[in-house]
Amino acid sequence: MTVRLLALLPIMLLCSQFSLACSCGGPGPQVCGGLSATDVIFVGTVLDIENPPSDDGGLGGPGLSRYHFRIDENIAGTGSKEIDVYSGRGGADCSYHFRQNEQYLVFPYKGDGSRLFATICSPTRWIEQAQAVLPQLRAMRDHQRIASVYGILRSAQQPYASVSDDLLGKVLSNTRVELRSEDKTFVAVTDASGAYAFYDMPQGEYHFFGNLPEHLEFAQEILGGPLPPLKLPDHACYETDLTALPTGRIRVRVLGPDGKPLAFASVFLFRRDKYAPDGGWYEAQDLEKGHFEFENVGPGDYILVSNNTGRLDAEEPYPRTFYPGVADLKSAKIIHLEGGQKFDDADIKVSGGLPTRKITVRFVAEIGEIPDINYVEGRGSGGQSTLEQEVAPGVYSISILKDVRYDLHGQGYCSATHKESATESIQVDGSDDRTTEFTLTFRGASCPRTKTPSK
Repeated sequence: MTVRLLALLPIMLLCSQFSLACSCGGPGPQVCGGLSATDVIFVGTVLDIENPPSDDGGLGGPGLSRYHFRIDENIAGTGSKEIDVYSGRGGADCSYHFRQNEQYLVFPYKGDGSRLFATICSPTRWIEQAQAVLPQLRAMRDHQRIASVYGILRSAQQPYASVSDDLLGKVLSNTRVELRSEDKTFVAVTDASGAYAFYDMPQGEYHFFGNLPEHLEFAQEILGGPLPPLKLPDHACYETDLTALPTGRIRVRVLGPDGKPLAFASVFLFRRDKYAPDGGWYEAQDLEKGHFEFENVGPGDYILVSNNTGRLDAEEPYPRTFYPGVADLKSAKIIHLEGGQKFDDADIKVSGGLPTRKITVRFVAEIGEIPDINYVEGRGSGGQSTLEQEVAPGVYSISILKDVRYDLHGQGYCSATHKESATESIQVDGSDDRTTEFTLTFRGASCPRTKTPSK
């Protein structure tokens, strides 16, 4: 579900064309506002671009891009036939990159002087993506009734290039959508563009339901699980696009030579024709159940691979392995998934690999207590890094390769004093099985000792 700016105006922009990093945020459902005399909103077509950004999405260089628009429909703030809008040229600067001869719904803001700027933090978008919001903007302009909740309903695959599919990502027209509270049900039907609208919704908490096509369900992209409840105030005007995700599922375990699930592994999912030796749809391992779970997977043919980068380290000492346990792509077994099918027994059996062993690192403080934020930094003689698992406060379990020597030290930060500190470094020989536990000491005053409450 994609949530955009919903109480449409005033527009809250949380970034600028000069920022080094882009971070956009927006409010939840709010009481509906109206169009202000200072707002500029229009539908326009890009006629010309001056100083365009780079096509590869990288740093665009100095200066600003100028986009010259023909105004096809004025919503607010301008009576001109043509207008210029500026934006940055890329590099995490929140800039919006328009394309020549394309039509957009544009929400610029006024920057230095009288110039108008566009950013990705505003509701600016291609006209095809504006079919739900445009009727509401026109209603605002013409002082007519405005929907309480509206948006576009689309089918979708999880948003990873490795599993993208042309069959999904389409708008769902003529589809019943419901908003239900404990005692009321409101119904809307999507139009030809997939747009829906609910009017005159009272304050309350609602859940989305729908008469969706077979093997699709309302679900959150990336986060997974059902859509969160919608909490509306009175007189809301809330835009939220809905995604209907496929109901298929693939569960995977990575089994070591002893047939037991590995404590740590990585698994990536690809459509058969989209495999690449990097990237892919990755899901974290369920440590309690020992498996990986790919939810909301669409129908098709899939490839599973463990340690897709092929880089060997202590946490992942086994080489790249394709399902069910082969080293090359040509020998990989294809998982064919029908719509809504659950494939729950995909075991990848790894073998070979590098010998490892476990060590324990314990932090102590010379004075006071160890920093309340602490971690181990380790570097192997061949550039290998370490990954620690905290087993108790200030105590870590670390896997190391047996043929590598490591330099280890502790880093800490004391919240009470706002000071950083570090331990001395020690050398650990991976081949020396005799020593399995090491102590690292924060010298001098570290964190103040917590006072014992008086009785």
